[in-house]
Amino acid sequence: MAAGRKNEEVRAGRLKTLIHFHSDYSYDSNISLETLLEFAKRENFGCLALTDHDTIEGALRLRSMTDDIRIIVGEEVSSRDGDVIGLFIEEHVRPGMSAIDTAKAIRDQGGLVLLPHPFVKAFGVGVGNVAWQMLDLVDLVEVNNGQNLISWPDRKARLFAEETGITPYVGADSHMTLSIAPCYQYVRDFTGPADFLDALKTAELVPGTHTWAYFAITAYRIARHVAKLQPPSCYGVNSDRNARPLRAVPAS
Repeated sequence: MAAGRKNEEVRAGRLKTLIHFHSDYSYDSNISLETLLEFAKRENFGCLALTDHDTIEGALRLRSMTDDIRIIVGEEVSSRDGDVIGLFIEEHVRPGMSAIDTAKAIRDQGGLVLLPHPFVKAFGVGVGNVAWQMLDLVDLVEVNNGQNLISWPDRKARLFAEETGITPYVGADSHMTLSIAPCYQYVRDFTGPADFLDALKTAELVPGTHTWAYFAITAYRIARHVAKLQPPSCYGVNSDRNARPLRAVPAS
């Protein structure tokens, strides 16, 4: 059977699912909720797991804007050890705790704990070796991050997933409208957090990275950060820019 035909059969009835991306409720993203929904409908996404920085306001609003697309409310929490994502949460998880306490706070809500870009060292976004100290609290590990220009952090994450048996996923980590979904997964339909986790165990992962234009603009934004300049005015339109210190991109 041809590979294309086989993929079509595997994907039949599954939800094209985007995990780990940002709206303009994040200080460093220019993607509006309206743009997200238009893109999702155009590209046939059936499920979006929005994970803004240290807020769930955008995800809650996005969920209220559509009945056609499954919306998972998430948050990328800035722990003092690196970023930790919570999915299926209904209350904001405060930043600044340890990664372990952050994971416990997510679990206390019945949410799933994800490790995004766990072995990325730049800007302190990865939890690094702390990942090995929280194995009993982690549900999913990101084995492909759309913002990783170099491959070794993803390779290390894949090895971590294989050695620990933690379920892998691919994270777009999108911040700009010009490249929203470089990677995604096809997941069977699900009824809640536990079923979503089970569905990801048999998901088809479609890895990828952002465009060169995306990375070029990212470099410009990092230069602005180094110069201690605020992000361009089109970024973080719905965020409280004064609520947290300016953080470099590719912080995700």
